[in-house]
Amino acid sequence: MSFGARLAEERKRLGLKQAEFAALVGTDVPKQSLYENDRRELRADYLARLAEAQVDVVFVLTGARMEGSALGTQASNLVSCYLRLPDELQQALSDFAEKLSDHVGWGSRTLHSRRDEYRVDGGDGR
Repeated sequence: MSFGARLAEERKRLGLKQAEFAALVGTDVPKQSLYENDRRELRADYLARLAEAQVDVVFVLTGARMEGSALGTQASNLVSCYLRLPDELQQALSDFAEKLSDHVGWGSRTLHSRRDEYRVDGGDGR
């Protein structure tokens, strides 16, 4: 799959039409179409705007999902859905998830570790 096809896939993952995506990343529809059809090379300033728009730039460039390998498919899909929500709904969902986690008491697993016991120092800071 070419970088243009991966760029189009990322745009669709974000739930945006080409015109909406072009406006978000500071270009116009004809240029965006050229990018997605591999007829215009990606420039550093365009890549920086993609990153600001929550595009997985590593995926666009290499075909390897930056978030997917660490998160797994279900978590990656959840993050993708979350990123498509407006800011106020992202905050509400985040608050809900935190309260649910506190209520269930699932331990201290983080994005950086699939285990609860990830601190060498025993977690007390010493």
